[in-house]
Amino acid sequence: MGILKRPEFIFYEDALEGFTSARKKLNDLIEKEKYDEFLQLFKDYKMKASVGDTVAMDTIAYYYKSGVSNVLGENYPKYLSWEIMAASRGNELAIEKLQFLFTYAYEQIMDCDNYEDIEYKNDIDEYNALYIIGKAICKVLLKEMNIFLLDLANEEDKTVPFNKDIFNKFRKTVDDSIPKVIKFLS
Repeated sequence: MGILKRPEFIFYEDALEGFTSARKKLNDLIEKEKYDEFLQLFKDYKMKASVGDTVAMDTIAYYYKSGVSNVLGENYPKYLSWEIMAASRGNELAIEKLQFLFTYAYEQIMDCDNYEDIEYKNDIDEYNALYIIGKAICKVLLKEMNIFLLDLANEEDKTVPFNKDIFNKFRKTVDDSIPKVIKFLS
């Protein structure tokens, strides 16, 4: 028996199906006001995420984005960090969700002088360009922002709502990382 390798991408349809199923389970508990059960299931998803399950990472990110009233505080940095983690590991749904943050980076990378070489080296075509480049952006961001899977999974939950400063910090890091992403892809 050989070593199991992580898949290069978790295809959009599979990621969406897993995310929708997980969200339904968690939302049912919220609707029934079974908050202790919600927290336990959320903890279970966090455990799955901590060992590399990218659908669990995306699910966790979803709940940190807005929080759950009286149960889980909104935590915008954790939302983005979990989404970036999932995307860096090839979750196509997570990559697509981050396009709002990456538009400028995509344009700069696709307009760089050696983009034809990058396309060739990474088997990029019109169908997979956003996924391959998005995954590369996220890999570089994890390194630049010192985001580590186990640290993220074990970090204490606290409320950190969205604000422009947090968003701008992430955006600036993305913009500053563009040359490193180009080098990574070259």
